[in-house]
Amino acid sequence: MSMAISSILIVALAGIVTATQSAWQHTRGIEDSQAQINAAFDRIKLMISQAGVYHVSGQSPRAGIAVVSNSWNSIDIPNTLVVWSGGRNGGLSEQGTITRLPELSEILIYTVDPADPHNLIEIAFPNAGTTIDFNSSSFNNTIRSAIQSSQAESALLSNRIKCSQYVLGGNPWGPIAGNVFFSLVKTPSDSSLSSVSPGTADWMNLSWPQGTASASSGLRQVTVNCEVQFETAEQTEWNEINSTSALPFFASGSRYYAYTP
Repeated sequence: MSMAISSILIVALAGIVTATQSAWQHTRGIEDSQAQINAAFDRIKLMISQAGVYHVSGQSPRAGIAVVSNSWNSIDIPNTLVVWSGGRNGGLSEQGTITRLPELSEILIYTVDPADPHNLIEIAFPNAGTTIDFNSSSFNNTIRSAIQSSQAESALLSNRIKCSQYVLGGNPWGPIAGNVFFSLVKTPSDSSLSSVSPGTADWMNLSWPQGTASASSGLRQVTVNCEVQFETAEQTEWNEINSTSALPFFASGSRYYAYTP
């Protein structure tokens, strides 16, 4: 009888220990993933704050921040952030309004790794001397080509991005996409600025941040919103997709600058 009771207790205790260990590993995985993602977006927000502003003939002043979409199963996914920071050391924000076009060597790109969409990477082009115009109609294609070029040098920020794939008839189908999304909000917006003239009542009534505006200029804000679905454990196999255990992460970073047309 005593042996039977002891066996029952041992089995029960073993179950408790296993459940406790599993819960601890899950909690530790969440903490590790959050720390990794937080560090990645601290880096991104720092570079956003370092973004330069340029003003060339025939154009309005422009902050060097843009979001580029890529096609996934005929759906455009805004998964690429471009920042004209001055390169990996930043510093362009300290130079005021610059009267030339950005150079490719001065930009950073944040996107999913083309070779493994589980990875969020930072891409730099330290040896590229070509100029790039954020206002150009070919800008998006230029960025897509640059990411695939031999001049691209990538650094890993996170390897815990959730990946998604269509499932047809119970089987995975089509390309895999990392769940990383960026959006850009400009205050005032481009359309509202283009519809008014400086010094007018409409100009003064625009949604200037903190109400800061004069007859000839105003404080403008460019905000990048970020959303990432991240795994609570490292994902290393291509078939680890459509996870139900991934968690969302949200962050944002802003760049303020004086807008003087």
